[in-house]
Amino acid sequence: MKTSHDSNMRLLVVVFFAVLTGLASAPHAFAQILIGAGEGSYWTKENVDGGLTLQSTYSEARNAGNLLSVWRGATNNQVWMSLNNGKPFTIGGTVTYVSPNVVAFGSDSFMVFHTGDTGNIFYTQVFGDGSNSGSWNAVPNNSTNLTVSVAQMGTNSNQLYMVYRGLGNDLRVWGLWYNGQTNVWSAPSNINGGMANTAPGVAMNYYTNQLFITAQGTDNSIWMTHQKVGASSWTSWVSTGQYTQYTPYSAACANGNMVVDSINALGNPAFAKFDGNGNQQSSWALLDMYPSPGVTSPVQLTANGNQIFALANVAGDGDYRLMYNCN
Repeated sequence: MKTSHDSNMRLLVVVFFAVLTGLASAPHAFAQILIGAGEGSYWTKENVDGGLTLQSTYSEARNAGNLLSVWRGATNNQVWMSLNNGKPFTIGGTVTYVSPNVVAFGSDSFMVFHTGDTGNIFYTQVFGDGSNSGSWNAVPNNSTNLTVSVAQMGTNSNQLYMVYRGLGNDLRVWGLWYNGQTNVWSAPSNINGGMANTAPGVAMNYYTNQLFITAQGTDNSIWMTHQKVGASSWTSWVSTGQYTQYTPYSAACANGNMVVDSINALGNPAFAKFDGNGNQQSSWALLDMYPSPGVTSPVQLTANGNQIFALANVAGDGDYRLMYNCN
């Protein structure tokens, strides 16, 4: 989002009985979540010293008053970045066929991830002033051909949690954590036998101190699991019953409320509210993209205090929209 706005706003083991016992009710109208006036009533083109053109979607993170946006180039397969909506830059020679991802790291920097052209996962640190090492490190013994998703495990934490789907025909959802103080990655583990058709997403809920994973299951519906940081196991996967054709993402407000998104067959996103323990609190509200065409890639969600924004590729441009004022 434009930094000028920041000051004033800004899978699977299919256990069918779990659907019956674990699917939360959705008694409330979703009108309370969609913003009916102001910036949230339309998509706004992202500014990165000019318009942001890209392939697939983009990702952004905030830390210590700085904003870093990352995306895959519109006419090349490089990872591009913009700090505080400034002039785009690259680090080293990157080749990726999927969207990169960025997450806050420590108290004043960022960690950027991308999947290389041979399936290796790479990461690099970018500081709040834009300085960096100029090179990328490989996550050892992990590979995928899809986007990875990463969450910071606490405010100002040097520990990260990453999820991804296996390479090629390996549909398993894998997770591992990174200790930034020792620069050591844990061994990956398949999360509760989970399998997914597309890349999973992970988000940190700081209010409840839990990690949440969302995935498009092998039945094309959204499944979720969560874990308290430090716990030894994840909760059982639970289906929302909501169809999605792309990766579902989630984001958590400062007060613990969350939003999860889905994309229907026409490329129109839908959104629902969940509480800080993964219980659905609203029905799914469909956002008609007309007069723009439907999206052809996932819609990222990002939280800024008690507001949640959607980030999307709208006809080749990076656009954002305020989706939810947390309550």
